[in-house]
Formats: sequence, structure tokens, C-alpha cells
Amino acid sequence: MTILDITDLTVTYGTANRRHTAVDTASIAVERGELVALVGESGSGKSTLARAVAGIHAPAAIRTGSIRLDSQELVDADTDTWRSIRGSRIGFAFQDPTTAFDPVYSIGEQLCEAIRAAEGTACSDSPFETLSGLLHRRSDQHHREQARSLLAEVGIEDPGACLGAYPSELSGGQCQRAFLATALAGDPDLLIADEPTSGLDAATRARVLSLLEALAATRELGVLLITHDLGLVSEHCDRINILADGRIVDGGPTSSVLARPGHEATRELVSAAHSLTPSDREPVAADGSQTTEHRPTTVETLVSLRGLTKRYSVDDSVTARLFNDREYLTALDDVSLDVQAGETLGIIGPTGSGKSTVIECIAGLTEPTAGGVFLDGDSVGRVGTRDTETLNAVGVVFQQPTSSLDPRWTLSRSIAEPLARRGWSTGDIEDRVSGLCSTVGITQSVAASRPGAVSGGQAQRAALARALAHSPKLLLLDEPVSALDATTRASVVSLLDELQSDPEGPDSSVLVSHDLRTVGQLADRLVVLEDGAVVERGPAEQILAAPEHPQTRELLEAVPELPSEQVAP
Repeated sequence: MTILDITDLTVTYGTANRRHTAVDTASIAVERGELVALVGESGSGKSTLARAVAGIHAPAAIRTGSIRLDSQELVDADTDTWRSIRGSRIGFAFQDPTTAFDPVYSIGEQLCEAIRAAEGTACSDSPFETLSGLLHRRSDQHHREQARSLLAEVGIEDPGACLGAYPSELSGGQCQRAFLATALAGDPDLLIADEPTSGLDAATRARVLSLLEALAATRELGVLLITHDLGLVSEHCDRINILADGRIVDGGPTSSVLARPGHEATRELVSAAHSLTPSDREPVAADGSQTTEHRPTTVETLVSLRGLTKRYSVDDSVTARLFNDREYLTALDDVSLDVQAGETLGIIGPTGSGKSTVIECIAGLTEPTAGGVFLDGDSVGRVGTRDTETLNAVGVVFQQPTSSLDPRWTLSRSIAEPLARRGWSTGDIEDRVSGLCSTVGITQSVAASRPGAVSGGQAQRAALARALAHSPKLLLLDEPVSALDATTRASVVSLLDELQSDPEGPDSSVLVSHDLRTVGQLADRLVVLEDGAVVERGPAEQILAAPEHPQTRELLEAVPELPSEQVAP
């Protein structure tokens, strides 16, 4: 039975005088109990289409077409109708959960609110009722148990601790799973999942998709999955639709489409996905050619971590402080490692293992509970205590580029901002920004756009250009390709590989990634984390070929395989 029927849908941005068509006469159907994938390059219109289905596509406008949920037309639905549908009939898991959660409320409070909203008992906006609702949220054990059960269902290992944590205290992957739980809180008929696994390790990705399969079967839930991961699609999705320039150009049963792609856009995506495998150690460019070898490493140590430990309090209530009975989450546990000049150090591990916390400590964004960070042999603390030279020595590319770029500024202004703060002249800034945009492949028109008007791949390139603006000695890369399609990922990987061999590029890089294909392409050495501790380390080629620790083996074994490519002539 069809739960979602999209027919000839056209969605545009802008005005009649300057209109951009993001979705062009697209037609998709989702049956109850099935997973349907929507795949395409960054900027192809996937998220716009998904948001139109949920009625949250503004400032875009639906020009033509139909969206039917069961037999109910949604294109002309009013505000009251949408309020009755969202959460209870349509659940939506956003691509960037860090911006979807409210930072001032705990995960438990927000998940309980989602459960009550689906029941029709959510709080109003009046100050008195909001205060009453806050007290109610803290005392409502029934809803908290439901919330705990949902968190466990989506793979949160310690749901009790997660309930009390704030979004900023969770890893990107944990935040992603928590928001997936929020989307499922109302037991919807249709779940729209926009890149729900981009911040997760391979093993957790497989578990989340298996969960969605089970939910689709047991709840007769229809799932529209927007994703870049063709491996996951091949193993878990019933049907696939390929979107290119806003149009559906290919579609059908997943195995048939991926094994015998009919459209050029599909062939490019499949070819790019096949070109990046965990065991490949030779750098491969987006066009399939060999790239330049990395610069040789030296015995010079650029960065050292010594006994690094980081704990977060998950219970900071007055009572807990009064009786010294706080609960803590250990993100890092006595981590020691070195980064040599000229190398790329890869850090892998399951979601929540502490990878991003390592990046934050090196960058000075988080202060360790114990241990220290040494740059060129000197102990360095948080950003506020570092001198200009030390600040210039480190560049950071964050996991969610759209969250790290000011939404009010154009990309070029965001790239220029670190230089302006350091007193560069206007002419020098313009020359530097132009050169950086050329290096990372951003056109002048894209550079003049704001983050909300560009694709994820374009935002990622801008974030990389910003990190390179002051010529850092060390480049920190936190999941730099997690939200990118296969072809864009291959292009960015090729760009990062070129930077490794560029004499004017960073001396060293630290790469955190769940994508073992990317790690295999770029890293010289690997460190494997589990529960905040180092469990394996060594040359990347050796670890990827013959992992010794069970955690490393689990990560590698969980990497999905694409069906054999049988491209028709």
C-alpha cells in the first residue's frame, strides 16, 4: 500500500525574475514497509524534495505537482493540518542534528517534549505554562522511560546518561542517533531520514539501517532515505531513485540500478563509490588517475598528546553538587600519541569513542581534565590563552561545515574573516581569498553565496579554504567527507591528497573519519579509539590489511560492499 505518492513535483527558490529550480517534475512513491533511497550529488535537490514532503521547504516554493500522504493532498495544506501531521504521521531526521536540537535543554527534555507533542499534550508558549511544562518534563517518569527506550532502540549504549546530556556534550554520531529517536517518537507512518548515518561508524551505520528495516516491517513504516552511501543502499534499501539537477534520472529495484546503471549520473556515482575501498593505499583522483605521493615524514614531532583525559558531567544539578554525587561521561581516557611532520595521522573508532574530542583538545576548543597538548614541544592550552603564532599554526575543518560558517555571511567573507582579524590589508585579503577559492574549487558565484544557498560539498570546500587561510602548520579534519556524495567525496579526497604533497600546504594533518575508504586513501598511520582509549596503532596499510584488535576488525567488516558493476555499453 502506497503511503507517499509524489507526482511531477517542481520546487523553486527566488523570485519570478531570478528563479532557481531545485526540484524539477520529480515523481517518487514509497510503500508501507519499504525503504526507498534518494541518491544524488551534492546540490542535486535531495534535501529540498525531502523538506517539501514535510512542509518545511521555505523559502522555496512548490510551483507544480502533488504530494499525497495516503489519500491526503499536502501541497495546499494549512498550518493546522501540518501541525497535526508532523511528528505523528511524518517523522523527519535532519542532516545536521546539532542545529536541530535546542542547545539549552537536555536530550531527555527534548525527546520527552517530542513524545508529548505526538500525544497532543505539548506545552504552550505562555511563560506560566512553559515553566509548568519544564517541571512536568522533569517529573514525568513515564515519558522518560519511553525516551530511554527510544535511545536504546537507535543504538545509544548508555541511554540514561544521554537523557541527562546536552547536545554539545554528545559526539556527532550520538547526536544523530538521538535525533533519529526524536523523529520516531510519535510512531509516524512515514519517516524521512536526511543523511541519518553520515556521522556514524560503519558498524553503527549498519545497525541503524537494520533498525529502520525492522521498524519498516513491524510498524508498516515507509522510509524515504536521503543518503550518499551507495553501499548501505545496496544492502538495505528496496528501491533507489537517482536525482541529478533536480530531476529523477534513474530508478527501480536497488540491485538492478546499481549493477546496471542506465544514466550517466548513476554510472558516475557507482564508479566513484567503487574507486574508494578500504584496502586501496595508492591515492586516486576523482578522474581515476594516480595522484602525487605524500611528502616523506620526518622524526620531528609536531604535536604530542600526553595522558589526555576528558570527562563531562552529565548530572550538574544542585543536589548532585551538594552531595558530590555527579555522574561523568569519560570521552578520553589517558590518550598519548604523536603527530610527525609530513604525515597524516588517521583516527578511527566507533561513534562516541572520543575522536572529535581529540581534535577539540588539539585546537584548544576543549580543556582536558588531565594531561596536556604540546605543539612544537611547547604546552598549549585553550584558544583564549594561545598567542597569535600558535593560533595561526592550527587550522580546523569541522564535522558540520554549515554549522561552522556564519549563515549571514557569504562564503568569501567567512574565508576572509581570519585574515581580517589578523590585520591583513583589503587587497592582500582579496588576493588570498581568490587563490584559496581556486585551490579548493569554488567558483566566484559560489563564493558570493551564503551557506544556506550552496550544497554540502561546496560548504565543505569553503570550510577547508577558511582553515587554510593563515597557512597553518597543522590541519585538523573532523569528518571532512561524511556528508558528501561519492563523486564529490572522491574530488575532496583528491584535493586533500594534493595538499599533502604541496610544499606550501600544511606540514601535517590529523584526519578523523568514519569513512575507512577515505582513511585508506589519505592516512600514513592509524590510531584506533574505543571508549576514549587507544586500542590499536600503526601504519595505515598494515592495520587496514590485518587488524589485530576486535574493534578494528568490526569496523572493517561492517563496511558495505557494492554489487559488481555491470555497466551497459
